Amino acid sequence: MRSRNLIILAFVAVVLGVFIFFVERHQPTTDERQERVDRLFRELDGETVVALELETSHGPVRLAKTDDEWRLVEPLEYPADAAVVKTLIDAIANLDTERTLPIGEVALGDYGLDAPVLGVTLVDAQGGRFSLAVGEETPLGSNRAVLRDTGEEIIVVPGFFVASLDKDVDEWRSRDVVDLLEHDLGSVEIETAEDRIRAEQVDGLWMLREPLADLADPDQMRSLISELNTLRVSEFLSDNVDSVELGLDPPAYRVQLKPMDGEETVTLELSAEIEEAGTVVCRRDESDLFRIPSSIAIRLSKAPVLWRSDKVWPLVSWDVAKIEFVGGVDEILLDRVDGIWQAEDGDQIDNPEVSRRLSALADLEVREHDLVLPPTEVMGSVILVLDDDEGAEGLTYTFFAPLEEGGHAAVTVSSRDNVMGVDAISAETIVGDLERLRQVAEAPPRLEGE
Repeated sequence: MRSRNLIILAFVAVVLGVFIFFVERHQPTTDERQERVDRLFRELDGETVVALELETSHGPVRLAKTDDEWRLVEPLEYPADAAVVKTLIDAIANLDTERTLPIGEVALGDYGLDAPVLGVTLVDAQGGRFSLAVGEETPLGSNRAVLRDTGEEIIVVPGFFVASLDKDVDEWRSRDVVDLLEHDLGSVEIETAEDRIRAEQVDGLWMLREPLADLADPDQMRSLISELNTLRVSEFLSDNVDSVELGLDPPAYRVQLKPMDGEETVTLELSAEIEEAGTVVCRRDESDLFRIPSSIAIRLSKAPVLWRSDKVWPLVSWDVAKIEFVGGVDEILLDRVDGIWQAEDGDQIDNPEVSRRLSALADLEVREHDLVLPPTEVMGSVILVLDDDEGAEGLTYTFFAPLEEGGHAAVTVSSRDNVMGVDAISAETIVGDLERLRQVAEAPPRLEGE
């Protein structure tokens, strides 16, 4: 009998726990219930709003949320400013009732509610509608008289929300020019009257395809994409404006951003003339016209050679799993095991010396591009296998001695079709005197008493 009672009690405890977890925890707390007592719309949850129908002094505005993105649908189709929309939704959801006035005791006209200019309706995901007609300010204060769709009473509420409601259509439009992160992009193309630059992202690296084939400068590409994403519209322009007068036929700059996932390419066309306010005219996707800061034109006007990388290769030394150093008749094979470099032949290795050479390799800068492979002897080579390339052929650097004393050493990299000139001392630091890799640094002398 006692065992059966324990089983029953355990079952009740489980059911209670499930109820609390799935039902009770979603119910408002005592404090939240108290806050909602005076709320105008007690059942409204701003997070579930999917549409807005607005009456403003500038005309009707309709907005809808699709795939978690807000868009204008009336009086025009355009991405909406999500922050502006959220401000209005929060303002309405948090409106408190100051006092109520029965309609039979007061006239609607006394509060500007007989023919209200302003109105707002919020529609939630379940189809619930929360509507307000907005009247005039009350005497001696900034409160507003409003009328819910039930029409039972005039309600006086704080009037702060009107500033979030009564906006011109342009104030509802998103000011973002581009919304594409670097990892979203497959290619970037820049056209000017004289030049055409095209870069593609391959396995996380930017590679130039035009006007030459080479490694692109990742910092330049990253800065361009970041600047495009931080651009904001200064002013929207009418579609009826003559594009020739705006300097867009032909444009001074054309930028095409092609996403990796097959989404439509974003095209930006910019005028050349910088206006007094420091802006240029931009046409996006052959339709949207607006002004943007002229600073972006400075970056787009860079010569093609400035888009190629001046780093020999964008190496991250911590990504290296195996190294093969070759210099003269000497050869050393190294594996990284638990963060420690070990020689495959069992010799002791000076790990700080390995790190120093890897750092020099990662920092190696190009002093000259597009050299002819010199007839000088090979100084040495380094073959790297990266953590995510186990079993691959690896990345091979080959260094050639300078043609003359004080000249640059030449280097080739297996993943880059370019013979480059680099500092000869840096090259010697990387592949010279390989025996030093086998020397273990001496321990510091022990002090008396240790």
